[in-house]
Amino acid sequence: MSISIEFRHNLSIAHLSAAALFASQCRSLEATAGTTHFDSPERRQHNACAISAVIVAVAFLEATINELFADCAEAPPRERVQAIASKGLLGRLWAKGIPRTAAYSITEKYEIALELSGSLSMDRGALPYQDVKLLIELRNALIHFEPETITGSWDTQPQRAHKSEKRLRGKFDENALAGPGNPFYPDKLLGAGCAAWSVKSAVAFADEFFQKLGIEATYAHARSAYLPI
Repeated sequence: MSISIEFRHNLSIAHLSAAALFASQCRSLEATAGTTHFDSPERRQHNACAISAVIVAVAFLEATINELFADCAEAPPRERVQAIASKGLLGRLWAKGIPRTAAYSITEKYEIALELSGSLSMDRGALPYQDVKLLIELRNALIHFEPETITGSWDTQPQRAHKSEKRLRGKFDENALAGPGNPFYPDKLLGAGCAAWSVKSAVAFADEFFQKLGIEATYAHARSAYLPI
């Protein structure tokens, strides 16, 4: 006699935990590493935490929506999606690869889930949708980095600003460890302010999605532990 046990591991909360941890560490390092050499271990760790917070915050968003569709595709659907009237349709489409492939953007997956469930759509022209769009663009720019020369002088703003500066300046506090002559992207952008903004923007977007969908967020029980930033 043999016993078969099925187990499916979800990563959304692990991603959220990691993003919040990176943001918290980035803030602590930024507060204490100001007197260290620019290539010190503390400075390198600070930069690594800022970049990681951006990347993993987006990973949290993608894992969250993928897990929702996967829950609907279970037979029977998982308990947490039972309140979704269209769970059967979401599950059947997921089994057929919709919106499962890279042909669908992260935000499109959320929009498709809301449309199929008959819920109100998210406002593309308002927050938090706009911030998440910028967050995903920043993640893509870091993952698929393309060097770009910015011209300027030590005491002036660059003559030709990077596109990220135009879109993200003023969204959060700039990296306190970057000197006055450093360009906004990536030096002044990648700091504790950006890291915290990344996590908060991702969670705000997911919060609105679950509110419109009418079910509890998967990370609700972990909010106080993982979101002290």
